[in-house]
Amino acid sequence: MNTVFPTCKSKKPTVDDNNLQLLVHEYIDRWGNSYDMEDRWWGDKTLTWDEAIARAWRSRLWHRKMHGHQCRVANKLSDGLEVALADEMQPEDFKDFQSLYDWVKSVVGRVKGLGATTAYDVARRLGAWLRLEPVVVYLHTGTAAGARKFGVEGEIAPLSAFPKEISALGATHAENFLCIYKDQIPW
Repeated sequence: MNTVFPTCKSKKPTVDDNNLQLLVHEYIDRWGNSYDMEDRWWGDKTLTWDEAIARAWRSRLWHRKMHGHQCRVANKLSDGLEVALADEMQPEDFKDFQSLYDWVKSVVGRVKGLGATTAYDVARRLGAWLRLEPVVVYLHTGTAAGARKFGVEGEIAPLSAFPKEISALGATHAENFLCIYKDQIPW
């Protein structure tokens, strides 16, 4: 795992607190409860573990539409599901979100055409079923682009690597914020 902490060489831009605070407030207003319904869907405890794995990999929301992040890799998701089920992992095999993410990432690594966003998304979905949440920010695709605005690079970063406005969101929402607002972050 490539954990990156800001170093003396990391550029820490001058934070425009007012603009950042406005973006965070806008995010909270628009997306603050965005995971509530999703987590109920992915975390439905009436599902067996294998059913939860299948639901997570199929990437279809309660309204039957494909999650937007997986539209371009939809034809590879069944391969990911097959590999995941063949591993025969059980809920008790995961002590925290990181161990879950590491497993899902290993599955993604065995399926040509899948990448880091799918690994994070599937791990988040299974984490909802297992009641395991990220405690660090996973940096992939758009999230990584947003993190670079703060001089943060690598695969994961602690919340403390970001300004207080972002770290106060918690790891899951900080990841989402950095992705959604990557082009609007004012530096």
